[in-house]
Amino acid sequence: MNSVTVRNQQRKFPVHSPVIRQAAELLISDLLELQNCELAIHFVNETRMADLNQTHLQHEGPTDIITFDYSTSTQVHGELVICPAVSAENAKQYGASLGREYARYLVHGVLHLIGHDDRKVAQRRKMKAEENTLLRKLARRLSLDSLAHG
Repeated sequence: MNSVTVRNQQRKFPVHSPVIRQAAELLISDLLELQNCELAIHFVNETRMADLNQTHLQHEGPTDIITFDYSTSTQVHGELVICPAVSAENAKQYGASLGREYARYLVHGVLHLIGHDDRKVAQRRKMKAEENTLLRKLARRLSLDSLAHG
């Protein structure tokens, strides 16, 4: 049994929580065929993200996503913390919609939870290819733009 919760803890940028939840459920249940996954997705402001980034990764300033992995041998379990303010900057830089950017972070975070790593160039290349494949499959199932707009 899979479980997904979405909490929007910021008010500056649009987050369509029901569609984010639907996208996460499609990703984990249908595309990745995970059986026992518990996923919490939090959207936070720049201040909160900068605090988390400093506390947990010793990096200064806000970042786009931080993945907290609590998985066990029998369950994929984690939290994805996404900063819409940084997402919006990245979306603009890469010519993507905000919803598509949220979808990318969702996929990226879940890939981390199932064992992908992006610390080395070869690993990062492999993970990015898988990320792009899953994003294309997800985009065929629902409008990625709708993750940010109802």
